[in-house]
Amino acid sequence: MKNSLQALYYYLRLPLVHLIVGFKYYFGSVASMQNYIRTTDNVFIASILKKYGAQIGNPINFNGSIIIDNFENSKTPFKNLIIGNKCFIGTDVFLDLPDRIILEDESIISAGVKILTHQDTGDRKMSKYYPRKVAPVKIGSGSWIGVNSIILAGITIGKNAVVAAGSVVVSDVEDNTVVGGSPAKFIKKITE
Repeated sequence: MKNSLQALYYYLRLPLVHLIVGFKYYFGSVASMQNYIRTTDNVFIASILKKYGAQIGNPINFNGSIIIDNFENSKTPFKNLIIGNKCFIGTDVFLDLPDRIILEDESIISAGVKILTHQDTGDRKMSKYYPRKVAPVKIGSGSWIGVNSIILAGITIGKNAVVAAGSVVVSDVEDNTVVGGSPAKFIKKITE
């Protein structure tokens, strides 16, 4: 009985959540959409993202709030987000969406992870040394990104790879490999 009531409560609230998000996005600002996603109940995150262009498999476990930044101001602002089946996304994960973020099936993104698809110093002297870069990030199936790690633009994490907690990934990670540190370096191969 309790599960039936919870399901009914969820399905009755869902249209209202979509209405609120739509109102905030179309009549408000990008910032209001960001803030709503950050503060909404995690059971609604996948539904909101799908409604606004993300491709999301089933089941997806959003463990808490997520932060999405730099998404396109259009009818499908989250079209650069592709999440496969049976993925886990921890609380306070930061997703930077100027380009695609692809999480293949069974990826684990731990709490506090930051996935960046661009770097930009703006119109400053530093841009001479660090020009704007926009590139997709791909996390291979079965991979695990440890707590508070940072994945930079253009990185591909191979299948069944592990990024140790607190790592900064600046180069691609091969399949079945454990990396860690800042910058992340090879630790070992995963063998069956």
